[in-house]
Amino acid sequence: MTEDGKVVCRDCDLTFNILKMYKKFYDLKENPFNLTPDPDFIYLGKVHQKALAYLTYGLEARKGFIQLTGDIGSGKTTLLKSLLMRNRNKIKSAFIVNPKATFEQLFRMILYQFSVIELEADYTKDVLLGKFYDYLMEQSKQNCPVVVIFDEAQNIDISVLEEIRMLSNLETEKIKLLQMIFVGQPELRKTLLLPKFRQLKQRISVAFHITPLSREDTEAYINHRLNVAGANGKKIFTKSACTEIYSYSSGIPRLINIVSDATMLAGYVGEKEVLNGDIVKEVINELIEDLGQNSQQDEFLSTA
Repeated sequence: MTEDGKVVCRDCDLTFNILKMYKKFYDLKENPFNLTPDPDFIYLGKVHQKALAYLTYGLEARKGFIQLTGDIGSGKTTLLKSLLMRNRNKIKSAFIVNPKATFEQLFRMILYQFSVIELEADYTKDVLLGKFYDYLMEQSKQNCPVVVIFDEAQNIDISVLEEIRMLSNLETEKIKLLQMIFVGQPELRKTLLLPKFRQLKQRISVAFHITPLSREDTEAYINHRLNVAGANGKKIFTKSACTEIYSYSSGIPRLINIVSDATMLAGYVGEKEVLNGDIVKEVINELIEDLGQNSQQDEFLSTA
């Protein structure tokens, strides 16, 4: 702490300086492998192109319920944020990041995001439903689709899922007034196949599962993110480096980001502008040594 009472974070300054020098060394404008879901960096390989097409069709056709699943770190949230950004002037959306709550808590958050109520407003459930119906009808008159996205939907309580299903009854004779996208890990698919969710499953007319990237798409993904960050076609990772990254990550984007970022940092420290397979192997061995052979991927995916 300085004499005037300001707190100085020397570790923060050091981290910032390293990042600044890291970007300068590779002549980049941004860090290409951040873990935050940034739609500006989205890479639309074959799988993600198809997923985006399914989502877009589901919204445009007003299909009601849409299901999107994929392993941890497969790029689901980035894809959704890209979808919302592309349609920001066409649809009204609410994005529920943590759906592990009661139905009333989730419903209030949805209405708050649509500016229908204030969070502290003391309304009964019937009044809330009435206000939401009025809002949906007004948006329908303006031909503006309304969509609610439940991220990490595998965490929704089973009893809450049934109440959410009841919201699908908000409709006119011709169209669904509300669309919902359930986004989750593979266990969401298993949950929705249970007999008790037969009615909900029958209402999901669009469903897609995101699979990992291929080896070719992994290389294209790495180069795409580098170019968005300012590489302008400069090859920083060799083909052998991309192969090693794919072998470790199995084509999961979040793991690709983690290994690629660590490799670029190692290259900066070693003053190597071109990164080959040997450097990637060294980085991967260090990661495995830190976390253990059997748990490194699960650890990274669950905490990143």
